[in-house]
Amino acid sequence: MGDEPDKGLIKRNGKKDEEPSAGVSLELSAFKKVLKNRAFLALWLGQGVSGIGDWVIVGVLLDAVYRLGGEQGMGGEMALFWMMFSRFLPAFLFGLVAGAIIDRLERKATLIICELARAVLVIVLAFSNSLAMICILVFLTECFSLLYGPTRDASIPELVKKKDVMAANSLMSTTTYLTMAIGTMIATVILGLGQLVYRFIPPLRMLVNEGQFLQTFAFMVDALTFIASAMLIFTIRFPRRFEKREKISGKQVFIDLKEGLVYMWRNQLTRSILGVMIIGFIGGGSLYILGAPFAEQVLSAAGSKFTLILSMLLGGVVAGAALAPVTAKRLPIDKWFGRAVVGFGVTMIVFTFVSFYPLSLVVIFIGGGFLGFLIVNAYTLLHHNLDEAVRGRVFAALQTIMRTCLVISMGVFALVANLCNKWIPWKPDDPVYKTLSLGFMEISIYPAMVALIIGGIIVVIGGVVAIHSLKKYFDSVKEVQGGQSAPSSA
Repeated sequence: MGDEPDKGLIKRNGKKDEEPSAGVSLELSAFKKVLKNRAFLALWLGQGVSGIGDWVIVGVLLDAVYRLGGEQGMGGEMALFWMMFSRFLPAFLFGLVAGAIIDRLERKATLIICELARAVLVIVLAFSNSLAMICILVFLTECFSLLYGPTRDASIPELVKKKDVMAANSLMSTTTYLTMAIGTMIATVILGLGQLVYRFIPPLRMLVNEGQFLQTFAFMVDALTFIASAMLIFTIRFPRRFEKREKISGKQVFIDLKEGLVYMWRNQLTRSILGVMIIGFIGGGSLYILGAPFAEQVLSAAGSKFTLILSMLLGGVVAGAALAPVTAKRLPIDKWFGRAVVGFGVTMIVFTFVSFYPLSLVVIFIGGGFLGFLIVNAYTLLHHNLDEAVRGRVFAALQTIMRTCLVISMGVFALVANLCNKWIPWKPDDPVYKTLSLGFMEISIYPAMVALIIGGIIVVIGGVVAIHSLKKYFDSVKEVQGGQSAPSSA
């Protein structure tokens, strides 16, 4: 196998593809076309509703767990740490194994079972008043999310035509980040509605305190989002993948896992994209841990000003994902995938040197646009070029890498920030900084600024690696296709 491109890229069912393996150029009308596909429309709507449910859980739990930690004497911050640890842990333990299991299950049954299981767990969560029980339920909910996400991603090429895959990915990615942006806002609305119910139904005040009622009310409403998603998925007619269902055993799952890892390592495309994700998310994840201190030190932005920075980043991701079908026509993916990674890294570095708050919002929005472009095109390249038999494993690996690298990034850059703070001992009441003289101007250097620049440099390195690695891949595709022009867009 080696670095040779997958033969499936060149022939399908014994016939030569009419289109380059990396994809096709799309017009905006592709959105309308793909939404006329009833099966995809149901999956897309289900994913949107379910995604809102996921982030409502986070929004409600952030408040409930912080309050509970204070009541139990642990402290709100420590309680939040254990809750978030429970949310990330399944990816560490089962991420790659989940992919091997997914490839042996029917897509429709897996999606429905995951949604109904999450609905049941959220209902139980509604009546939980113990931090340990909440952490266990969050862990179990995330286990089913770990199966749901890659199964949904692997299903897209089975429901839409190959030429519509990018439009489908663009819609999915746009919806994913929109639900992240509005999920916690909807959680606030649900909690507000719960407060009205609690005030206008006096008997409730005799049965339960307001905090516990709001948690119960919000999660009962939230459970409906997963049930609605399951009902939408039930209407989809998936192509049957197995004439005879194969028995799943621990030994077979291990064999499938090994085969999937070997495939990902030997296949030039998957190795390149997963490698970029590892470097990019470790560097880009620095924004999670350093965003707040950077905004405070450099931009004097705290509270709503800081959340607006995060909102602009997510807004840029949504815009980049939504415009991917348009930009794909003018920005050939074989050249621009790696350049977009470099662009995101450079944007991070530029952001660190901008001390004018309105301009910083524009810069971070542009960075989000690069990120949205990257996500859609990464998924589209994989959808077009992966063997169906290993698709679940690759997408499970992708999600595992994304979550794992974010956690690693938080730890690494917390340490980097700590070291920078020893060099520049900045405090809110004593804002110490160092000065860098460029001859014609002087720049103030803050500890979080230095750490964030390091994160941006790591992302740029990832982009350079991607440019080199993907060039080799597309050159090999061109060679196998007998001198045809390299794929121009995805």
